[in-house]
Amino acid sequence: MADAEAERLYGLPLDEFTAARDTRARELRRDGEREKAAEVAALRKPVVAAWVVNMLARDERADVRELVGAAEGIKAGKHGADAAFRDALERLTGAGRRLLEAEGRSADATLQQVASTLRAAAASEPELLTAGTLTQPVEASGFGAMAGAAVPRPGRRKAAKAPREPRVDRRAVERARKAVEATREEARSLERAAGAAEREARKARQAADAARARVAEAEQRLADARG
Repeated sequence: MADAEAERLYGLPLDEFTAARDTRARELRRDGEREKAAEVAALRKPVVAAWVVNMLARDERADVRELVGAAEGIKAGKHGADAAFRDALERLTGAGRRLLEAEGRSADATLQQVASTLRAAAASEPELLTAGTLTQPVEASGFGAMAGAAVPRPGRRKAAKAPREPRVDRRAVERARKAVEATREEARSLERAAGAAEREARKARQAADAARARVAEAEQRLADARG
């Protein structure tokens, strides 16, 4: 299935996704493209936080690109990248809040997942982030958990190898420690949310599978009757 098909569906308002996906799957099946129809039917409806990030990837492309570029800069130890990352993240989080409020949705708990996903995806899955086809929040790990912490100063690695004991930037350590603590709390919150979402998703998938099976049977009966 072309990526453009998935990108189109994931760019729709959240409440329209399921109906549009199922309609497109029926159209493809009717046209004899059963393999593509199955791929479309298997597309999962994104949870709210993932949908918000997908919308930001479309509506706030410049800030998303800046976030991804700053994440790469942090990895490379580029001066100023950490500040650029925080600024882009703040703008995107603000846009996410406005989107949720415009949709009449609660922003507080969801916005935390949106910010966490933006941080983690910019560092670990930038292509998926910019494509805007997420279905679940991205969990922070490795660099993703540290994105937004202070950028290491040039020469720190050499200093660590010197005979003298290296000087520790205590402020950078404290910022990094707080970032880790915040990320752990986010991870616990996401795990709880993911558990609930997975249970609901399983129920929804079972219902959708049963519905698709009934549609297929009805279509087969119709084809037999016409034959």
